[in-house]
Amino acid sequence: MSTTSLSGLASLTTALLLSIFSLPASADIVLGQSSDFSSPNSSLPKDHLRGMNAYFDEVNRRGGIRGEKIRLVSLDDAYNPDKTVENVKALIDTHKAVALVGSRGTVNMLKIVPIIQAAGIAHVGNTSSAKSLRDPFVPDVFHIRASGADEIEAAVNHAWTIGIKKIAIYAQDDASGAEGVAALNASMQKRDAKPVAIALSPRNSTDIAKAVDAVVAAQPQAVILAGLVQTNGAFIQALRAKGANPMFFVLSVSSGLHDTLKQDAAGVIVTQVSPYPFTALGSPLVQEYQALISKTADKKFSYGSMDGFINAKVIVRALEKTSGPVTRAKIVTALESFTNEDFGGFSITYSPKSNLGSRFVSITMLRADGTFSR
Repeated sequence: MSTTSLSGLASLTTALLLSIFSLPASADIVLGQSSDFSSPNSSLPKDHLRGMNAYFDEVNRRGGIRGEKIRLVSLDDAYNPDKTVENVKALIDTHKAVALVGSRGTVNMLKIVPIIQAAGIAHVGNTSSAKSLRDPFVPDVFHIRASGADEIEAAVNHAWTIGIKKIAIYAQDDASGAEGVAALNASMQKRDAKPVAIALSPRNSTDIAKAVDAVVAAQPQAVILAGLVQTNGAFIQALRAKGANPMFFVLSVSSGLHDTLKQDAAGVIVTQVSPYPFTALGSPLVQEYQALISKTADKKFSYGSMDGFINAKVIVRALEKTSGPVTRAKIVTALESFTNEDFGGFSITYSPKSNLGSRFVSITMLRADGTFSR
């Protein structure tokens, strides 16, 4: 071999080595979230985020997904649907998220569905219980929580079982509230009955006086509150101030009601859509959740953080089922393959024509100290 050839080979080898060592580190797997972190009703999404981060941190500590770390970009929309749209566009176009997780609000979700579908990106886990996001089938929106209709049916069934049949409902006058009312009507119709009162208040408003008066006049044995946690709390206080004290049912999105009412939340029935997080009782999922939350700065067990923990596990399982470079399309395909996918005693099922995930609902009751009895 000539001197020239040897020199050329050395130069080529040097160039190859330089190119190898100058390669960037593995890119993060970016997940995007737009949710409410600053409105008066932000306690649930903040707690949800706490649970997600606990699991993502643990996955990254173990090496991530095939060596790539998960990076969650969370943007505040203050429950404003227009801001949700702005954030989701930024998460898709600027941050290059491969999936979206954990959004809040029915109206917010309905506004971003066309954006999600145009981008071919999965949205995994949201706190909306709306039928309109489930039936008819909405591609690319993957639910984890049972629907509000499932929760209201569970509440009515519980009431009926203990002889309570005069039931009223309070909700916001918006799409989510309308679906709550429709769900109660359907549940009561199955029992040849009707709600004794339907009380609505304006969306994101503290003007509940007329709604309170309508319920007081109907003298119900029970009231299902399908609004947000702050307005639900104000409604309960207003009814009690007028001498009315029916049984109160709130949906899982109001699990944080104790933060608003403190000891006055005692006795309120709460429907829940995730496993009881306070006692493991042989549940591998709850055992894992408690072990990880116990390592965090805020060691408090809660339904909100349990929801977020499950949300994170679902998207991580989908990432693990992909091969090669992670893409939006691969994540959608992986999610659609879930058939009774077991997460430690809690199962999720999707398909190319179903996004329901789970229909699990349980009944709990708030204690004066903010804990839950079953």
